[in-house]
Amino acid sequence: MADNTRDIVIRLEAEMKAMQHDMASTSKKVDEMHSLLQQAKGARWAIFAMAALGGFVSAKLSAFIPWLGFPAK
Repeated sequence: MADNTRDIVIRLEAEMKAMQHDMASTSKKVDEMHSLLQQAKGARWAIFAMAALGGFVSAKLSAFIPWLGFPAK
């Protein structure tokens, strides 16, 4: 029984070391993603501004569509 317990403890220690390595790797990846998302905050506002400007311009240009001479359906 003592030999079996020793083998189990050795296997568990090896599994714990592998799990700690995996957790460290995962933590590093999450930190990198977080820093990337923090850099994209300004881009989010730029996209909102471009969408608003595009909507404004298309709304103003829709008034000129009848003058283009397309036949009505």
